[in-house]
Amino acid sequence: MTRFRTHIKMIAVLLLAAMAAVFLPSCGEAEDEMVFLVYYVNSAQDDIIYKSCRVDQYEQMSPEELTDYLLVRMFDTDLTQEQLFSAKPKGVELNSYKINGGYITFDFNEQYLEQSNVQEILLRAALVLTMVQQPSISQVIFTINGNPLTDRSGKAIGAMNTSNFVNILLSEEGMLKQETDLTIYFTDETGTRLIPAKYHFTIKNSNTSMEEYILQQLKEGPAIESTYRTMAPDVEILSVATSDDVCYVNFGSNFLEQEQPAGDEILIYSIVNSLCSLDYVSSVQFLVDGSPDVSLHTVFDLSTPLTPKKELEQ
Repeated sequence: MTRFRTHIKMIAVLLLAAMAAVFLPSCGEAEDEMVFLVYYVNSAQDDIIYKSCRVDQYEQMSPEELTDYLLVRMFDTDLTQEQLFSAKPKGVELNSYKINGGYITFDFNEQYLEQSNVQEILLRAALVLTMVQQPSISQVIFTINGNPLTDRSGKAIGAMNTSNFVNILLSEEGMLKQETDLTIYFTDETGTRLIPAKYHFTIKNSNTSMEEYILQQLKEGPAIESTYRTMAPDVEILSVATSDDVCYVNFGSNFLEQEQPAGDEILIYSIVNSLCSLDYVSSVQFLVDGSPDVSLHTVFDLSTPLTPKKELEQ
C-alpha cells in the first residue's frame, strides 16, 4: 500500500478534552495507547482519506464501546474545515450492528441500495478499513434490513476484510484509483502460446473487482484478431478474493468439465498470468466448489497456489 494523504488537526476544546480524559478516547495530541485510522471521503465524494485518531485506554473499552466511538467519528463528526466528510450518504441509515466471533455485521436501510457504485465502494471501504483495526474484529458483513447484501447477479457478497479493497488502494493522492490498464492473456491459433491483450478498467462503470473483471473477460473471449479464447463462456465463477498476495478463485464443477479451446496448461496459465499481472497478486489458488483438492483431467494438479509461467507468453 502506498503512502496516503493525511489530514491531522488538533481539537483544543478544554471541556471536551477534560471529559474525554475521564470517559472517552480522544483524538488530540495527548499520550495514547493506540492510534486508529478513521476513514472519510473527500468533498467530491470520489476518494477516500483517513484521519489519525489517538485512542486513550482502548483496552478498557468493550468492542461495542469502541465501535460506537469510531462510528461517531466516521458519521457524526463535522470535519468540513479539513474537507473530510462522512462516507455514508444522506438517507442511508445504519439500523444496527452486531459483533460475534470476530465478525461485525452492519445492517442498513433500503436506501443503501440506491447509492452509486463509487459511493457504495467508498462506504464499504471506510467501514471495513476502520473497523478491522480493532483486535476483536477481523471481518465485516453487510446486510440490508436483515437480508444479506448481494451483487447485481443476486450472489451474496459475504464477509469482507482489507484484502477486498487492496485493488483500490493504489494511488498517492487519496486512495481510490479510478482507472487502470490491465493485461489479460489469451492464446494463438495453435493453442500453445499466451497472447497479451490490453484492457482499460474503470471503477465508475464497473461493479466488480479487477480480479472479477479479468475472469469475465477471459470467459467472453478476446476482441483482437488472430487471438483466441482459453476458457469456455459457460464456466461458473462462484467467488474470487485476494488475501496475502494469493488470489483465490472458486469455480463451479463445470470448470473441470468444460470443452477447452486450448490445452490444460494454456487454460490454467491464461488465468494465472492474467491475475498475477495485478501488482498485488503473486499466485493463484484454484478451488472447485470450495475445495482446493482438485486436478484438471486427473493430470494437472491444482491443489497448491500457482505462479506465472512467463515462458508461455509471446
